[in-house]
Amino acid sequence: MHFNVSRIVMMLFACLLMTKAFAEPEAPDVMLKRVTQEMIGALKEHDKDLRNHPEHIYPIIDRILVPHIDWDAMAHWVVGRNAWARASEQQRARFSKEFKDLLVRTYASTLRAYNNQTIEYLPIRGGIGDKNRVQVSSLIRESGREAIRVNYRVGKQADEWLVYDISIEGVSLLKGFQAQFEQEIQQKGLDSLSDRLHQHNEKPLR
Repeated sequence: MHFNVSRIVMMLFACLLMTKAFAEPEAPDVMLKRVTQEMIGALKEHDKDLRNHPEHIYPIIDRILVPHIDWDAMAHWVVGRNAWARASEQQRARFSKEFKDLLVRTYASTLRAYNNQTIEYLPIRGGIGDKNRVQVSSLIRESGREAIRVNYRVGKQADEWLVYDISIEGVSLLKGFQAQFEQEIQQKGLDSLSDRLHQHNEKPLR
């Protein structure tokens, strides 16, 4: 019996497309909880290696966390509308990369301080419905200390939710960086800021 291989491949491809089309997108709180559990699991699994080689945390973050962040939106926001509009595509791309590396580096340092804290994700107020932007709240609990509230602002793109801002106890991460960068961008330009971030990002992770 002869099989038409190309026809079989096309049928399988069509089935995959239909499965994806009818699959429910992962809810933002479910996604954040899953990513958190994966990160904590990876930290425990590679604990000994990370103690000796802290830089090995970068590929773990790239694999688990990076795909769920809207890096371009974050870079655009901290630079500001006017400065972003004046920048060339090359300048935007370069700053986006350096800012992403800065955030990954900052997150890596935070993860290295992890000490079996528990993270509780709270129900989304008003649910998701047909919203394209929601806030997911969480509490970081540690024995003997007051819980820390961390809120994630997430936006829906196609069939996935991406984080575009994080606030800790009401303080926005993006607003903090925007306040730091604003004067330097105005006085020295976006290229100068990208140069400084690059120099910082090249330092070994301690």
